[in-house]
Amino acid sequence: MKYQEFKNFVEEQKKQIQSPHDIRKTEHLQIILDIVNSINKSLILDEVLDLVLQSAISFTESDRGFIVLKNDEGELDFKVGIDFEGHKLSIEDFTVSQTVVDEVFITGESKFIESAQSDDTNRKRKSIFNLDLQTILCSPLTTTNDKIGVIYVDSKHLHKIRVKEITDTFEILAGQAATAIRNAQLFNGQLESNKALEESNKNLIIAKEEAEKSDRLKSEFLAQMSHEIRTPIHILMSYSNLIRDEIEDQVDSDLRSNFNAIEDAGKRIIRTTDLILNMSEIATGTYEYIDDTFDIYDNILKSIYDEFKLVAAEKKIELNLIKETESTLITADKYSVYQIFTNIIDNSLKYTNSGKIDIIVYNDSDGKVSVAASDTGIGIAEEYIPNLFKPFMQEDQGYSRRFEGNGLGLALVKNYCDLNQATIEVKSTKGEGSSFIVTFK
Repeated sequence: MKYQEFKNFVEEQKKQIQSPHDIRKTEHLQIILDIVNSINKSLILDEVLDLVLQSAISFTESDRGFIVLKNDEGELDFKVGIDFEGHKLSIEDFTVSQTVVDEVFITGESKFIESAQSDDTNRKRKSIFNLDLQTILCSPLTTTNDKIGVIYVDSKHLHKIRVKEITDTFEILAGQAATAIRNAQLFNGQLESNKALEESNKNLIIAKEEAEKSDRLKSEFLAQMSHEIRTPIHILMSYSNLIRDEIEDQVDSDLRSNFNAIEDAGKRIIRTTDLILNMSEIATGTYEYIDDTFDIYDNILKSIYDEFKLVAAEKKIELNLIKETESTLITADKYSVYQIFTNIIDNSLKYTNSGKIDIIVYNDSDGKVSVAASDTGIGIAEEYIPNLFKPFMQEDQGYSRRFEGNGLGLALVKNYCDLNQATIEVKSTKGEGSSFIVTFK
């Protein structure tokens, strides 16, 4: 169970105390609650493992303990060992009853052994005999969806562990520890993804400087790097969501909002890398054009309208989709046509702070299907319009620019229009708004 659920459970048990047995049980639960509270203060994996194991050894009065975790191949790896004085034990000290550890991990059930030297079955186990062990407590580390490892403590002394409160409490500690360890693993993975992303960005900058000598080489490089960036970003966002699900009940609203910021930033980076990849496909001639006949109003514009209407509502902008003709069939590449109007409408929303955006489909004087996207945004200076469809260009340049973006969206629009033999016309007045008109053959 999650930490908050466990905390509520302990509080409820305190209210139901009726006997000395209940008192002992509640005291043990409170000990575990205090331990878990300490563990949850850290997301550093090594710190969490040390805290969990030290607590387990102290609580059970054992001589030593070990934690082993499942690796990527599904096998158990030694992670940490500690003795009762807090001294670290190395992998060379990891001499335990391996059969007990393996059995617990495979079955997912705890195993508690007391008076092992007096038990013929257990005494026959070579490791138990050689180590002169009397007491062994071993539980699986199990989260909601997975077994992640095993926690093991042992002693050469008798502790009467068959007292149910001790064994039950050890299992509860293992369950809570598993969640804390899993959270720390996810956080550690997030840190590693950040490092990989930073390294990819460094490589991107260095290689970009070399690639500027050749437009083709630059495009090939950007296509490769976009794949390298997308992978760690997806991992980072996935781990961030998993961590949020585990700890959202334990943090304040300010920290919870940071998870939304991580998700928004991740989506922004993924969109940028998608634009880079699409642009690279056009530049290197690797884009696969699929000729198709479809209804641009039903198959393209309606979907884009549904996608952006919530964004428009949040900005209090009126978004209208208007059909002025029944003849809306075109022959073109459906994916690139979708990208044309996705980028145009996204641009209109970005640069429009009030008023409205009209998406109008109609037939021009020659009967060709045209789509106009008109907004009441900030407009474009007349002298800048010739640069509008050049890659990496924006009217506002530098770190002080007011709007985010990389200058690839409209460059991609122009390339996709050319790919579909469509024309694009821009009409704009600074401070009043802009219109983008795309006409298909």
